[in-house]
Order: sequence, then structure tokens, then C-alpha cells
Amino acid sequence: MRVKRFLLIVLCSCVLLALNAALGECCTPGRESCGKENCFWETSMDITDEETIWNMLVQPMTVVRGDPRSQVPVYEKPDKESKRIGEVTSDSQGIHVIETLDDGWAKIECYSSSFKGSKVEVYNQLVTGYLPSDLLEERKVKTAYGLVVDKFTQRLYLFHEGKLLDTLLVSTGLADEEHPWNETRSGEYVLNSRSGAFPSEKLICNYGIRYNDGDLIHEVPHIPTSSGKNYTTTEPKLGSRASHGCIRVQRKRTPQGINMRWLWDALRGQMGTRIVIWEDWQGRQLPIPDDGIVLYYNADGGQNYHCAAKCYGVRDEYLPMSQFTYGDLEEPLYSQLGACPYCNPPLRITEIQTINEAYAGD
Repeated sequence: MRVKRFLLIVLCSCVLLALNAALGECCTPGRESCGKENCFWETSMDITDEETIWNMLVQPMTVVRGDPRSQVPVYEKPDKESKRIGEVTSDSQGIHVIETLDDGWAKIECYSSSFKGSKVEVYNQLVTGYLPSDLLEERKVKTAYGLVVDKFTQRLYLFHEGKLLDTLLVSTGLADEEHPWNETRSGEYVLNSRSGAFPSEKLICNYGIRYNDGDLIHEVPHIPTSSGKNYTTTEPKLGSRASHGCIRVQRKRTPQGINMRWLWDALRGQMGTRIVIWEDWQGRQLPIPDDGIVLYYNADGGQNYHCAAKCYGVRDEYLPMSQFTYGDLEEPLYSQLGACPYCNPPLRITEIQTINEAYAGD
């Protein structure tokens, strides 16, 4: 049963999971090497390598001692009078220790965690600099679960006890020249507090779990109305950048019944779980799915195509669904179908080509 479950997950997310081996070898979260086994910074961003990703997720990580709601500066040189080139959040953000020097300093790299209003205006840049070595400590992480968020695929990959359990749609930060602090900061972190619901302008974000000071994972936000909750302005954007820096997670249940509320419940008592966020480096590419992958649709007026024979997006009265293959997706009968927002089937080949063209090059 576990093998069948895993195959279903791969089929449902085949485009977004199947980063090929060559791509994985050329792309890592960091630039430099310390030679530490299973180091996040030196592990290829290849979600298909389940064992390697899990080994990385459960390793201890190096953090800066201190209040998890505060940042410390990263210096250009091993000297507190030198330029501040970035910031790192205390306690919850991991750093890559490249070398420990004899003069009380450590050469490190990290993605700068400057937030709006910071005096060090370095937003999500991968920086290499120096920290006093007496500030650093190793911290263990919880090992039941692990989370990988990929800004390239806009997916959250949920691992449990060594296995890839499911894949969820997300929206990470949408930054621009006027709001550069909206970029979701990449790197490695641990979940550190369950914040619950909170407002964001006119929106309400449920099931918030904090991992990096002002950054949280939470359910895709809604607008409260007299008749309930309105998700029409935010839910269609899942799978693309849209947030102010937090990670929005789908509320609609996958075929396995998993959504942000499920994460909220499952991670109760699991603060200290590692969450890693992969950068969408230029040069990354999505492979084209195999034409023979089986897809499904409701022939009785259904508007979406699915990767699962039974999906929460289709009522039981319309089951069983009709089958077709990915290679037929552009045929007239299926060309108007949209991708199901519950089970996350593979993107159309034209959508993949558009993404790959945008990220072509080194």
C-alpha cells in the first residue's frame, strides 16, 4: 500500500516533482562548500531523491543564539566595524558555516533575513560574510516531519518518517522594486510557534505557524463576509507568487485529505520541525511529463482534469471518472479543461515551456 501511495503522489505531481538528475546536480541552495555530510546548503534541489532530502531534513543545524524575533548582522569582514552585508534571524534560521577562524570569527553564508524597516536593506540575497563564532550553536530538529517549499514550482512537499507524503500548492512572496521585502526568504529554518489566525490588511490568515520572525506558513487567506469566507481573490493565485512574504498553503484537500488545517493539527507538538525553502535559481528547468501518464475527468460536464481517480474536487455521484493520457491533453475534447486545484495534476506542456523559457540560462 505504501508503494501504491507513493506512486500516486508522483503521478499527481509528476511535472513538479521530477526535476531530473542533471538539474539536481547543478543546483544547490548555497554556493560554497564545507564538506559536511547531508548539509542543506550542499544538497541538490532534487525532490525525487527522497532518501537524500530526508537525511538533510533531520540533521542538526547551526543557528545564532538569541530571541527568535530578532536579527543579528552579518559582517563583510571579521570585524564589527566593517560593513553589514546581511542579517540572520536568531534561533530559528540556519546558517552555513564554511570555516571557523582562529580569531573568534566564523565565515558563513545565508539568505539575508532583512525585513521591512530594517537598517540593513538586504532582502533575501545569498550573502557570504562573518559572524562571531561564540554566537553560534548547534540545535537538533524534530524528526517526525520535514517540509520543503520550492519557490520555483510553488509547491510544499511534506515528508513524514523518511517518505514523501504529499504535495500542496502554495504562494510565496511577490516582490517588486517598491516592495522588495515581500520576497520570501530562502534557506533553512525550524517551525517555532503556533500563532493561529491573524489579519493581513483586509484578509484573514488561518492556522499560522511562525518559522522566521515575521514569516509564517498559513492557510490561503480569505475575506470575511456576512455569509462566510471569500477566497476568490487569493485561492486562484495558488501555484504562483502572491503573498507579502509568508507562505500561503492550500485549504482544499488533496486526495489524501491533506491541507493547511491538516498540517496545523499534525504539527501540534512538533515545533522544531525543519522547513527549507529553495530559491528559484535562474537555469532551473521543469521536465516534460511522459505522454502515457493517466489523467481523469468527469465526462458529465466536468471542467477540470485530475491526476487521481478519486478526488475531493469531484462528488461521488460523478465517479468513476473517464480516463485519458497526458499526451491527449491538447486534443479538442480535453483542451479546455483546467488543472484541478485539489489534486494538483501536471501542468500543460505550453505552461511548462513558458516557465522554462523564463528561467533559461545560467
